[in-house]
Amino acid sequence: MRLLSDPRLEIRNLSRHFDASKAVDGVCLSLRPGQVTCLLGPSGCGKSTTLRIVAGVERQDSGEIHVDGELVSDGISSLPPEQRNIGMMFQDFALFPHLSVLKNIAFGLTGSKLQRRTRAHELLERVDLTGYGEKMPHELSGGEQQMLATARALCLKPKVLLLDEPTEGLQPSMISLIRNAVVALKQQNVAIILVEQRVEAVLEIADRVVFVENGRNALETTPTALQTDKDLLHRYIGV
Repeated sequence: MRLLSDPRLEIRNLSRHFDASKAVDGVCLSLRPGQVTCLLGPSGCGKSTTLRIVAGVERQDSGEIHVDGELVSDGISSLPPEQRNIGMMFQDFALFPHLSVLKNIAFGLTGSKLQRRTRAHELLERVDLTGYGEKMPHELSGGEQQMLATARALCLKPKVLLLDEPTEGLQPSMISLIRNAVVALKQQNVAIILVEQRVEAVLEIADRVVFVENGRNALETTPTALQTDKDLLHRYIGV
């Protein structure tokens, strides 16, 4: 029987090259259930690529990914995204343009039609989109599309959740909804990796901060330490 102290997600020496460029270069991370780890670093340092590899939408060149001790990908064999029990909110949202808001959320759900519909409505309420179920994605504002993408990432009750800049461009009220959703998932022992540039969001949500530089882990610290060491922020993200 696995314990809460056992890693929920383990990333071991993950690497991905594009031609001669190393987008990800030996990244190692270990997350316990209910732990939020934030990846901080400049654009192009490999944060989003790491998330895409973990989610299974991109293949690594080497390294391993384990969920609850089970290997899901080692660069040779790889479980498809829908079998990894990993949810992801992409930076470009990746919504289905031909499906309604409700059907976008219900797409990956299992159970009877009534069960799927009920669960989808619950998620719409959680992200403050009640009454938007029959709208199409193009009828939503950018912030509303972002909340829809978040709801879709939550729909399968994943063991691991990957959020790629979930608060970018959002109004304070919507940022609060994101924060509340993350807190609720922490309490359900979901391990969360968050890519975020808003320092305020990092301080509110994260348990641990990993600075990424040139595709590799450069430094690990805590949100508390960031409040007292502004040089770290200036060095790694220019703030």
